[in-house]
Order: sequence, then C-alpha cells, then structure tokens
Amino acid sequence: MSNNDQRRRRKSQRPDLNDLYLFTLVVEQRSFTAAGRVAGLTTSRVSRRIAALEERLGVRLLHRSTRKLNLTPVGARYYEHCRAMVSEAEAAAEVVEQIQARPRGRVRVTCPTLMAQSTLAPIVVEFMRVYPEVQVTVAATDRLVDLIDEGFDVAIRFRALPLGDSTLVARALGESRNLMVAAPALLDAVGRPQSVPELARFRALAKTRHENLYAWQFTGPEGEAIELPFQPTLDSDDWLILKQAALAGLGIVAMPEDICAPELATGRLEAVLTDWTLPSAALHIVYASRRGLIPAVRSFVDFVAERLPLLRTADLR
Repeated sequence: MSNNDQRRRRKSQRPDLNDLYLFTLVVEQRSFTAAGRVAGLTTSRVSRRIAALEERLGVRLLHRSTRKLNLTPVGARYYEHCRAMVSEAEAAAEVVEQIQARPRGRVRVTCPTLMAQSTLAPIVVEFMRVYPEVQVTVAATDRLVDLIDEGFDVAIRFRALPLGDSTLVARALGESRNLMVAAPALLDAVGRPQSVPELARFRALAKTRHENLYAWQFTGPEGEAIELPFQPTLDSDDWLILKQAALAGLGIVAMPEDICAPELATGRLEAVLTDWTLPSAALHIVYASRRGLIPAVRSFVDFVAERLPLLRTADLR
C-alpha cells in the first residue's frame, strides 16, 4: 500500500467529532432518548450514529439493554478522552465569549493592609479609569481570607504554596526579601553584630505569631543554617508600627525590604548580617479556577499581575 493510500485510509477512519460529542451525551444522560433531546435529534438518529461510530472503531462501546446502558471497558477509556475533548471545546468557546465580553460588574479584592495603602492603591485607580463599568471592593486585612466562603474574587498575599484548595489558582508576582535592620544609633550603642548569635544582645521586634514561638532562621554564605529563638519586647501585626519602633531604636527586626527600602536608602535604618539570608516571602495573586472567571475579574487579575511587580521594583530603587 502506498503512502497516499495509507493517509487516505487513516483519514477515512477518523471519527466525526460530532459523534464523539453524541457519545459523551449518551453516557452522561444514560439514554439515547435523553441525549437526543439535548442534541436536538431523534432517538433513532442518535442510536444509528453511535452504532456507526462503533462499527468504524471496530469495538463495542456500550452494553445495551431495554432498561439501561453500561460502558464496556474500552468504552469507559474512550469516554475519558471524549469528555476531555468536549471540555476543551467548551473552554475554547468560553475564551472567545469572555474576550468579546465587556468587563463590568463588581470585583471583590482582599490584600494586606500596607499594600492596599501604598502599592495597590494607584493600580486600582488606574484600573477603574480603564474599565469604568467595573466596581471594585478592596478589603485591607492581614488575616488569611477564605475566598470562596467569604465571597471574594481575588486575594493578593505573601504566602507559601501549595494552596489548600485545589479550585484556586496562585499566580506568582515575585518575592519579597527579608532583611535584619536596626537604627544606626542602636547599632552604635550595642555594636554591629558579626555573627547570628550576637543578635541575642538586642531587644527584638517581630510580626505577631499566634503560636507565640519566635525564631530567626538564617542561611549562611556556605549554605549553613542557624535558628536563633528570641522573645520580642514588641510584636505587632502592623509593619508600620514595627518600623517606627525600629527607627526609634527600640530594637532590631527582620523586615521585608520593600517596606524599609526608603529608610535604608536615607540611612535612617541599617541592614546587618547581609551575608546571611532570611526566608523570603513569595507574593501571589490568588483567584478561583481561570475557567469561569467573569471578564471583570479576569481583567483585574491580568491588570494587577502586569503592573504590581513593576511598581514594587520601582519602590526599591
């Protein structure tokens, strides 16, 4: 058989995609009659199409009886692929519909308080200018919000992966480096630490931990790890309070670089032990599965994902 004949034979054996859709309907509706109603075809027409599909494949896909239909073993495996094909076709149609749709309605967003007050604020303003028919609700909170139960569309969070809920998607926006910082006057008085254990000489400031277990975790230039437990003289869930305390010389603190960058640039705060690294925090924008996102939410996610990393980088310069 020539190559052309082989190609023609393979082409003639390819099933009609409409037949795969009909087969999926029959399986999910559990009858030819119900599948016909969904597809707008007669029962006999559906039955003939499935029979022709089986004949082309040379296998039995369904066990038929007067009361019910059952998948054969090969039919069950074939159905998995047909279902995937139908799902992808539905997703493709949804993409076109949502791209053509005009963003409108309300988007409910939650993010850390300090980010809402600074970095996110100009992005939201710009977004609403570009999409005047979209309303935005921003809930500024440092607690972990349950998007589904509390009715939020989007969360912007420094968090670790994986997500506990498989219906959520986390889109990485970058990382925030933590630095050990203190006021120069405090370092002049106590001495600039040359090793991690020397930090024990300082009063400590820290972000509140509900389990009341505090420890700095460092990785050295050679990859060595050191954990130094401490008890803070001041803890708070507000970074601005901690920064003001550090500026006043009340203690030393591990703080995200993007929060203390202006003070580091002007010399009001000083970083110590810069050869040692603290755990970084990954910034993510979290939302429900991308399939099914309304155009307003999809537009907001893309808008923030494009602009937020650029603004945060500019703040560090």
